[in-house]
Amino acid sequence: MPINLHSDSTSMPTSEAVGHGVGVAKSAENFADNVPFNARQGHGFAAERANDLYDRMTGRDARIVGDDNAKNGADRLVDGVQIQTKYYQSGEASIDACFKKGRFRYVDSAGRPMQIEVPSDQYQQAVDRMKGRIEAGEVPGVTDPGQAENIVRKGHFTYEQACNVAKAGTIEGLTYDAVNGIKVAGWAGGLSSLVTFGVSMWRGDTIELALKKSAVTGLKVGGSSWVSSILAAQLGRTGVEQGLRGATDWMVRQLGARGSAVLANAMRGGANIHGAAAMSHLSKLLRGNIVTGVAVTVVLSTGDFVSMFRGRVSGAQVFKNVSKTASGVAGGTAGWMGGAAAGAALGSAVPIVGTAAGGVIGGLLGAFGAGWAATEVSGALLDELIEDDAVEMLAIFEKAFSGMATDHLLSQAEAEGVIEAVRDGRGFPTVVKDLYAASNRTRASYTILKPHVLAQVKTRERVRLPSPKQVLKAVVEVLDSLGSEGSDSAVSPT
Repeated sequence: MPINLHSDSTSMPTSEAVGHGVGVAKSAENFADNVPFNARQGHGFAAERANDLYDRMTGRDARIVGDDNAKNGADRLVDGVQIQTKYYQSGEASIDACFKKGRFRYVDSAGRPMQIEVPSDQYQQAVDRMKGRIEAGEVPGVTDPGQAENIVRKGHFTYEQACNVAKAGTIEGLTYDAVNGIKVAGWAGGLSSLVTFGVSMWRGDTIELALKKSAVTGLKVGGSSWVSSILAAQLGRTGVEQGLRGATDWMVRQLGARGSAVLANAMRGGANIHGAAAMSHLSKLLRGNIVTGVAVTVVLSTGDFVSMFRGRVSGAQVFKNVSKTASGVAGGTAGWMGGAAAGAALGSAVPIVGTAAGGVIGGLLGAFGAGWAATEVSGALLDELIEDDAVEMLAIFEKAFSGMATDHLLSQAEAEGVIEAVRDGRGFPTVVKDLYAASNRTRASYTILKPHVLAQVKTRERVRLPSPKQVLKAVVEVLDSLGSEGSDSAVSPT
């Protein structure tokens, strides 16, 4: 009987493509935020981000506000307090950077000094330095040196830790990326789980089964998105980011300032940006999408590569699987970005919906549609070009099964029982890999099938031989019936 592998397909389910597409888009935002880490003063930007992340993770109302590049503006806002982050090699240098021509630079709209955040290991030095500056009359509106402790804010991290956050491969950098990736995992896993639950219910599953499927998908997609976000963020601190800059800058120039602003604002939070700022941010996002897309594909394809190195699948099969994965991820990402931009534009025109909600709804619909289309189209094209290992291996397996079914006189129900036992036990993807790795694939097929065939045979009702009397009685009855038929067919004389 034919063996159907459809339920064990290697194609990425659409619900997973949606999650991974969203995960790539969100990881790209992290990537864009981390690009300044590569600058000469990258540790200063790292200090801002790390302190902001710590405050948010500990329940404070914190956000970065320095991206607007306002002259002498605050870097951070925590519980309504404006903060300027200064991480230099010494406490004295961190405070001195706040003065220009003997006058304190950072004051709020009411003329009060902003808080100056310094490395935790420089705090006392910084306070002493600020006291000296106040005594010299260099801080407007402040004459009491004791106020230095209120102006200088102790950061959550040391100078060395901030420097390490900006570097690839350090414990501090990995920790920062791991914590930052939690949000990415939440988006990716949550949306995949939601889509899986909806599709499952539409197909008639019980709510318990739908919840189980959605939980499994959410954990799977969320976990892989978390790992890939860390990998992408680490790659962003290397020469990869700089190497892609020329290509993404060219792409952004083709879109123009207006198109770039639409996409950039749909992908980021906070106030809208325009012109050169929007084009620069979109270029960072595109680099992030490229790097993160590759990272997600590598993470999802690790099992295929391991199987290839172990001789359990062919190189052509791995290429096919990786290509399908990459197209699904890319399609979901492109769909999310395009859908978010369209949704945000539409939402801005509908007061009840709003830009943020419109962006999320549009992004979800775009990711779903594009992810499905990319997976289906790439799968169809690749199926024409490359035959799955499963086709060749299953032809061998079916031939062996046909022989065993004949030898053991299996009924239709018994044959179906054997196939179900193999599917539920080893699973056909594992069977295919085992056969590919075997030196004698026919013999391996028999080895796999034999215990299941024998198990079916053992369920048959035991056949008991008849007694001689029963045999003789049956023969007499047959002969009598034959004699009666002969009499009935004789022609009577007229």
